[in-house]
Amino acid sequence: MKQKLSSLFLFFSLMFFSCEFNDQKIEYQEKLVVFGSIVANLPITDTVTVSKSASISEDILAQDLWINDAEVFMVNDSTKDTLLFKNVDYGKYFPIDEQSNIDEITKYASYIIDPGATYSLVVNHDIGSVIATTTVPNEMNISSADLGDYNCPDGQVLATKNIDVNNFENLSFEEMIEFYQDPNQYVIQNNINVDSVTYRFGDCFTRSFASYPMFGVDFEADVHQTVKIISFALEANKKGLEPLDSLSSTISAEGDPFFDFNYNKVRDSVFVNLIYDTTLGFRIWKGQYLRDENSNPYRINPWQWNIETAPSPMMWLYFDYYGLHLVSFMSTSESYFNYFSGDPVGQNIYLLPNSNIEGGLGVLYSSFTSSFLVYIKKDE
Repeated sequence: MKQKLSSLFLFFSLMFFSCEFNDQKIEYQEKLVVFGSIVANLPITDTVTVSKSASISEDILAQDLWINDAEVFMVNDSTKDTLLFKNVDYGKYFPIDEQSNIDEITKYASYIIDPGATYSLVVNHDIGSVIATTTVPNEMNISSADLGDYNCPDGQVLATKNIDVNNFENLSFEEMIEFYQDPNQYVIQNNINVDSVTYRFGDCFTRSFASYPMFGVDFEADVHQTVKIISFALEANKKGLEPLDSLSSTISAEGDPFFDFNYNKVRDSVFVNLIYDTTLGFRIWKGQYLRDENSNPYRINPWQWNIETAPSPMMWLYFDYYGLHLVSFMSTSESYFNYFSGDPVGQNIYLLPNSNIEGGLGVLYSSFTSSFLVYIKKDE
């Protein structure tokens, strides 16, 4: 017994003294924080944001960290073509603004992001200079996925629908602008085939990530790192009277029971295309509704998800509104993958993401996008 205790003591002694506790106090350094993104085959479509970091002990408002006097420009590393950005809002930079002349607008519109090319973003300020580099993905091909039959919890077997996911390809920048001005009219004028899928409620349809998929999308997962899915409801802002509901105890001035979305006991105007459900399970997965100044509920639009495997089942969680949707599958650059691979949900405030901003924080990433249109209809 004594020999065993001696051996155990020796083991812990060696383990203790072999561990060196050389914790070093890291000096905080103020740095530039930069975020930006570019998309293949399009001009610059997103603002670049520039701010400064703050120490944990610093008493400062987030709005006071924006930087509005930085020099920001982008360079095509192959051609050396350069595009200068202007400060257009608090901490936000874009190549043109309301005062831009025709030459500046022409240069902006002709600065198209080339697939496969490498771009550098440079930011200069009194705090310091930073640079970030990203190589644009070459392609992103998607196709309709045949997911077969789905077995519901109650034993019901439902077929998964196949839809056209290649109905919105090869649009020019000018055509995209025309589309966004009036999406429905653009669809009609250009005879675009838009398939419809029905959004249904219940254990089979709105229970989890494994619920019934309305359709599926396939892509070559082996040639992409992180694929970002953006679901953009094009009719989210449509307003109308709150819907009638025979089971409701709230009665309108006309004597009709109705669904009181904004809890004011008056049948008035709300976002009528919002998919509305206040059941516990729905709230667990989707969270509470946001509300505007009139207490009208709404959801963040567009909404994004990150995936890495294919095919991707498109279930209820991807959609917050009825009506026409533009769904985009974006093959992202290595810098996007690296940035979100460390702590994607931000649970550790002391763990910094893997930034490609040399000398600073944040990320510059690029993507190649394939999009399609689909109509989400109500279950009558």
